[in-house]
Amino acid sequence: MADHGGGQPHHPASLTKMMTAYVAFRAIAAGQAGLEDSLRVSAAAAAQGGSLLGLSLGDRLSLGQALKGMIVRSGNDAAVAVAEHLAGTEAAFAERMTAEAHRLGMSSTRFRNATGMTAAGHITTPRDMAVLALAIEREFPALRHLFASRETTWKGRTLPTVNGFLANFAGAEGMKTGFTCPAGYNLVAVATRGERRVVTVVMGAGSSAQRQATVSQAMEKALKAKPEAGGEMLLGLRNLAEPPPDLSAIACGGRGGGTGGVSPALWEKRKVPAGWALEVTFGRDLAKVRTELAAAQRLLSKRLGGGSSLVVAKPRDGLLRYRGLIVGLAEKRAIETCLAERARHGEDICLVLTPTMLEGALDDERRFRMISAR
Repeated sequence: MADHGGGQPHHPASLTKMMTAYVAFRAIAAGQAGLEDSLRVSAAAAAQGGSLLGLSLGDRLSLGQALKGMIVRSGNDAAVAVAEHLAGTEAAFAERMTAEAHRLGMSSTRFRNATGMTAAGHITTPRDMAVLALAIEREFPALRHLFASRETTWKGRTLPTVNGFLANFAGAEGMKTGFTCPAGYNLVAVATRGERRVVTVVMGAGSSAQRQATVSQAMEKALKAKPEAGGEMLLGLRNLAEPPPDLSAIACGGRGGGTGGVSPALWEKRKVPAGWALEVTFGRDLAKVRTELAAAQRLLSKRLGGGSSLVVAKPRDGLLRYRGLIVGLAEKRAIETCLAERARHGEDICLVLTPTMLEGALDDERRFRMISAR
């Protein structure tokens, strides 16, 4: 076993759904529920935000369908439907989740919901998530294939997994991704090569690319290492009595909020001044983008006749980039100013955005935040 910060508390994000699944698996094994059970989607389940399967109020689906949608698509709506079916309410189910965690020896884990949306006291550690992953592997060999599924179907649509690890690592077999702004990018991964089977947990990465790279490097090292008896070492790893870090500034440019998961403001269209816009800087370093945007606005404000600054997140090539925009501009001023700047400094100095293009950029950011809350 290798460890770096394994006892550090973190917001679990959608790694939570591993315990949602574990509690459901236990109920199935005990004969208290079955994969063919019919679930009716409640208003609470249908109203979930973030990553979704796409359930509507009154829909019916089997427990097996809901579990697969919850794991493959990280559907928050499916997770709540599972919780309500098994415990009546999501709050009651969360109490069962915490009880199971403590029974397994996950000493620093507390659950407040079935989805992983950030809530006060909803925490875990990499060490605890490794304990849970091993319990799923050990106790439910007939059901762990759900965590390896590459797709699911709902209402005639084939929906691919949100877990990029499955397609990007040789020997990958699951398990679960997780993301909210305060949590950063999390992943519990299982891979097999030859006779060697490894569980790796990464929590609090700053981007999906960093998450993938960190897990891949750790996996390669572990799969090549000599086998060792690591169970006792894992259980003996000490969890720290510290609050979980809020990684919003790293993962989402400070817009995530400390206790509300991905901010609801990012699930809706951001309110910006009407008009045209100029993109005056673009890059991966948020601080640099903000600095360059402020400098450009000071330089161009008079010619543009005003305008407000706005940073919009844009996923590109698997990485999160940022667009520095000056918004709320008149069409003529935006075009003439950008053309003049291009003539002086080159074609890459600015980009004109029509109101429709600006709306599209905001929608792209909103969809990315929703899909990424998994």
